[in-house]
Amino acid sequence: MLSNTIGETKTARNFFGIHLSLSSDMLRFDIYKEDGEVFEDLAYRALKIAVMATKRKQIRNLPGYYKGVLRKLIDETYFKDMFMYFDVPLGDFYFPENYEPS
Repeated sequence: MLSNTIGETKTARNFFGIHLSLSSDMLRFDIYKEDGEVFEDLAYRALKIAVMATKRKQIRNLPGYYKGVLRKLIDETYFKDMFMYFDVPLGDFYFPENYEPS
């Protein structure tokens, strides 16, 4: 299906390699072991987004664009609520005396 959508087997294999690389980095941890289907769904959604983006604008590096979209989808799926786990308010963080925010 992927090669039919894109039209090139080499590019399709490249997309699959990107998916495999990003998902295997996460799946090696015990808390994500059962989420293989979630990563496949995210890869499919990222592919749809990347292909649809080619219709709106010129993309020079489609695999790179796909990797960025997939990475962003993974981050949003797994890490968007990460700040809720911290119990220290922002004002309690340590800043050196000579620190000036820019």
